[in-house]
Amino acid sequence: MSDIPPEVISEILSRLPVKSLLRFRCVSKSIKTLIDSPKFIEAHLKNQELKPNSDLKLILKAHIDADNLFSLDFTSMASTQMPRELAHPLKHLYGPTQVLGSCRGLVLISNNMNDNGVWNPSTKVFRKLPFCQFNPPRKPPGGRGTGLAQIRGGFGYDCLADDYKVVTIAQLYHPDAEPSLVSETMVFSLKLGEWKKVQDCPYWLLKEDNGACAGGALHWIVTKEPATWWSPLILVGLNLRNGSFQEVAYPENLGNPLQMNLAVLGECLCLLKGHLTCTNAKNHVLDRIDIWMMKVYGVKESWVKLFSVEQLEGRQHFRYLRPITYSVTGKEVLLEMDNRKFLWYSLERRLLKHAKISGGLDTFESVVCLGSLVPLYGGGNEKDRMKGIEQQDDSVTVEIKMEL
Repeated sequence: MSDIPPEVISEILSRLPVKSLLRFRCVSKSIKTLIDSPKFIEAHLKNQELKPNSDLKLILKAHIDADNLFSLDFTSMASTQMPRELAHPLKHLYGPTQVLGSCRGLVLISNNMNDNGVWNPSTKVFRKLPFCQFNPPRKPPGGRGTGLAQIRGGFGYDCLADDYKVVTIAQLYHPDAEPSLVSETMVFSLKLGEWKKVQDCPYWLLKEDNGACAGGALHWIVTKEPATWWSPLILVGLNLRNGSFQEVAYPENLGNPLQMNLAVLGECLCLLKGHLTCTNAKNHVLDRIDIWMMKVYGVKESWVKLFSVEQLEGRQHFRYLRPITYSVTGKEVLLEMDNRKFLWYSLERRLLKHAKISGGLDTFESVVCLGSLVPLYGGGNEKDRMKGIEQQDDSVTVEIKMEL
């Protein structure tokens, strides 16, 4: 290989999946140094993003009492396949592990507030997070009773700082108190290795979903008055760079936003609007879902209605649909229906078909995870703390020793 220019070797290797690169680290010291370099890791990640879903997996969180996370190889979804159980670092016998977010090949997993961390499923690298200490008052001054309380969060990437950040928001609401809402927002920086208090969230987060990450911000559907049904729904984003909350404008022709959800498709923020049909005074049925996409983040005029999905005639009606990712060709969108099934939606033919997935998972939540070499030590100038990569036949085991 001495006759091949180094830049050509780097270009070839940057197009390979992570599994192959981990094996090639054992070829020579120079190849290992190249693959471990921040410049190569970033080039490899960009190539993976440019090649639609070439090294993509779906992580499934099964809705069962046991602690089970499963993986599906996205490139094999054209044929029937069985989900493969993941041996993750927070596995235990006493309850389910939650997947709270995914970003550039890293996932945030959690058992509880004291037991969570960021994990790269491709390299098996894991970093446990220190406990997040909240200090909000137990109730707003003058509040009576228990009121409402919740903890929400998310996981995203600050491209300006080249830093991955975990967000946790604790909220208390008492309608008869002044102020009625008390909130505290904490952000953990993987680069700095510490929690930092940022702007208090001035809104009540409505959905149980974790923040949708796009454009360097985490997004939620919120309201200013959670105790009133008429309070309008607002789309807000937490800027991961400066820690401030900002309202994001809806599409011009969205109409009245009564039932809203968020998603991310192709790194673009998506708004899912449900249209309800009133069958009687008490019952409402979902008639269709419109998927809107903000193609240029922060530009209101860039909102476009990507497609709409009508109820399935002659089949079980869905209550919830969420776009997951594009197909390898980019001509179809994978949808998750009611946490039970996957569907393919053809952007050209405007038709739905079932994805061939089996394995006995009655209900689940899915998260997209890109194969990447992204480390967990923070910025590219810091020393690589990965140690003990071993190759055993077709598998690669990674052992990490790090101090937070």
